[in-house]
Amino acid sequence: MLPAAMAFVFGLWLGHRLQFFAGLLFLALALAFVTAIVANGRAPRLAWPSALLVYAILGAFAITVAPRPDRQAALRQFADHQLHTVDGVVTRLGPVRVSESAGLFSHALTEERGQRIDLQIMHMDGEDLARQAAGVRLGIFAPADASFPQFACGERVTARIAMHEEEHFGDPGVWDAGEYLLSQGIGALASAKTTALTVVGVSRPGWRAMLRCRLGQMQERASAAVLALASDPHAARLPAWLRLSGEDAAMLTAMVTGDRTYLRHSLRVGFERTGTFHLLVVSGLHLAIFAGLIFTLARRLRAGRIATAAITAAAATAYAVFTGFGHPVERSLGMVLVYLAAGLLWRERRPMNALGLVALLLLIAAPNDLFDAGMQMTLLTVIAVAGVARPVLERTLEPYRGALRNLGEVRIDPSLSPRIAQFRVSLRLLQEHLLPLTGAFLTLRLLPRLLRMAIGACELMAVTCSIEVLMMLPMVTYFHRVTVLGLPVNLLIVPLLGLLLPCALATFAAALLRPAWAWLPGAATAALLHLATAIVGLASHLRAAEMRCPDPAGWTIAAWMALCLAAIVASRLRRRFALQMTVAALAAAVAILLLPPAVQRHAGVLEITAFDVGQGDALLIVSPKGRTLLVDAGGLVGTSPDSNFEVGEDVVSPALWARGIRQLDAVAITHAHLDHIGGMAAVIANFHPRELWVGRNPESAAYDRVLRAAHAADTHILAHAAGDAWNFGGASVQVLWPAASYQPGTVASNDDSLVLRLAYGATSALLEGDAEARTEAAMEAEGGLRSTLLKVGHHGSITSTTPAFLAAVAPDWAVISVGRRNFYGHPRREVLERLAEADVGTRLTELTGMTSFYLDGKGVAPGNWP
Repeated sequence: MLPAAMAFVFGLWLGHRLQFFAGLLFLALALAFVTAIVANGRAPRLAWPSALLVYAILGAFAITVAPRPDRQAALRQFADHQLHTVDGVVTRLGPVRVSESAGLFSHALTEERGQRIDLQIMHMDGEDLARQAAGVRLGIFAPADASFPQFACGERVTARIAMHEEEHFGDPGVWDAGEYLLSQGIGALASAKTTALTVVGVSRPGWRAMLRCRLGQMQERASAAVLALASDPHAARLPAWLRLSGEDAAMLTAMVTGDRTYLRHSLRVGFERTGTFHLLVVSGLHLAIFAGLIFTLARRLRAGRIATAAITAAAATAYAVFTGFGHPVERSLGMVLVYLAAGLLWRERRPMNALGLVALLLLIAAPNDLFDAGMQMTLLTVIAVAGVARPVLERTLEPYRGALRNLGEVRIDPSLSPRIAQFRVSLRLLQEHLLPLTGAFLTLRLLPRLLRMAIGACELMAVTCSIEVLMMLPMVTYFHRVTVLGLPVNLLIVPLLGLLLPCALATFAAALLRPAWAWLPGAATAALLHLATAIVGLASHLRAAEMRCPDPAGWTIAAWMALCLAAIVASRLRRRFALQMTVAALAAAVAILLLPPAVQRHAGVLEITAFDVGQGDALLIVSPKGRTLLVDAGGLVGTSPDSNFEVGEDVVSPALWARGIRQLDAVAITHAHLDHIGGMAAVIANFHPRELWVGRNPESAAYDRVLRAAHAADTHILAHAAGDAWNFGGASVQVLWPAASYQPGTVASNDDSLVLRLAYGATSALLEGDAEARTEAAMEAEGGLRSTLLKVGHHGSITSTTPAFLAAVAPDWAVISVGRRNFYGHPRREVLERLAEADVGTRLTELTGMTSFYLDGKGVAPGNWP
């Protein structure tokens, strides 16, 4: 089945790229099917190629006719930040959580309770939307000391809310959260106080939505039971390393129930850096261990072959559904069911065929899943184990480990290969010499077991190496991460997970059934969990724990795939140097992914690119000689400290990686407002710039975080003031503000801005940060402002870009970095009118997304990336 699955996958990819006409594909499929039948009877040699052609055309047909997420156009026309009256049915309930958030115009944190609920909209301002796909994800909140209402699945509620679409960042390489929400049936987002909602009755949204909602409630109650273990009075008398803390309970909840909403971002980072995040999710490995436990328990209870398979299948299916039936669990469940079915049919269990069958069935059911990162990583993991590691181990270490069983049975030797038989004879001779010295127990029983454990450890290393290599491409492509320490850490974590998960499941069961007894398995779980987190914490704090990598080029991906295919083929060869060929192919695959790509740029020009970071600033400068500078890194104001979204990690860094940038030559921060420096610490950690340019800034938590990141990355911090000038890769840089005598206030202000003027030939760009009228007047007095490109100050606010300043700069082009439908009213109409009256060509990132300008020394030309 594996060749059939590969042909089907090729067809899916081809159909996705070329967008065939469904009718023509159907005719081609019918013709290929008839050809395959005829070839099977009259030309057997052509039967296999004909069958593979059928699967390939079937794949192209499947992706062509596969349903796309509903765009929810009827709903999205109301997502305009204006108040509308909605009438909807509750289809999903998130947990009620206590968090801290800051208002739009305040830095003070407020504690509040909040919950996310999904509504299937029935009516919007009286308009009937019941027959259309219309889903709203509503965040409701109340002060922490206020009462919080309890909603239920299927309740019908009305509310007066202002909706908006998910923020879309128009930069290359940035994940589109809006498309993901559409795939989940959500077309708009909103937030409201709990008092704005009124329950008006009960309705049924459909059995699927109702089932998902009920399962979500069950999962939430189970999570609450696990989280309560952190305050269990029975465990209070135990030492700290045997007690579950709040963070431990959050990890246990994610590991057992699949609920990751309680995991803090800071907790996730260490596991992500070491490639061990699979420990914190209900992954395919978790389900496989769970199914293995049930299978072993049923066998120990002497259940029959059919009963054992049925019990294991039922338990694994129930657990998969309970944990949310995510894609990795879904695929692992398929493998478990195929394995059990093969055993019932007395068929030899061939992992690659099982993989092919499961992949084929899943992709037929959901063709678009091929382009899901989780699907690709799951398939590659199984291929690494079954396609590379197992064939190699079957001819190298596995026979020796098997030979250690029943070592005293001499009559087994003739049935073994000469090499393995000689190994057993040599061990028996060694035992004879050691027996008088170490005794029967150590020599006859313990020595074979220790040798089996040592060989097993070597096998685990081989399997882990194979997985790490084959996982590199999706890790680099989707997460821009190579976990350098992933191999040694996983060698410790994976066996530990085999012990931890049974203890965690026992703790979970006790928390649900007899909470008073949960402290006993909880103590064992806490000890193992603390050991795992200690290993991860130690490794993640090392600078060499990971490498961040830019997007691989097309030829790199093709070469990597060819080398991995060569490793799979070589692992099955019976030739003398097959093992060496396999290792060489895998090593070459690693090397080719780590080769630094060329930075995508226009040679001999000064490039100024404004990234789309919403309501904030982030500018990339590429000098004529290819040196790179990032000025500011955006940042969202008013987000919760617990938020998993980080603009530097999730927007600015992917945009830089998409350009092939692995390291920045320099970064600069204009001033210490969050919408300018909120993402800079992550950028510094990811790109290790050589220099950080700063002006005069007061102390603040955000500014201190940037400075700490710079020190950790060994970045040289340079403070600049007006009058400083230097050459940067063929372009001249001049500092216009702050003045040498300028002293900032106690809190950051717009007039702290570091204002730069970059020149190349007869062209120049003035980057004024958020400088306001007072600073602009001071710079006018000094003169020398004439520039062909202006980065408009303070996002187009009325406080900047005065008529006198605009006349002094006299730009040909201007760019305004601003968020869509922002709450500040930027850019102001008066500023846009001034620019238009001055005949300045103006680009807004809210309309054009990422915007680039190219200064060739003679003129400025706006253009598309790269």
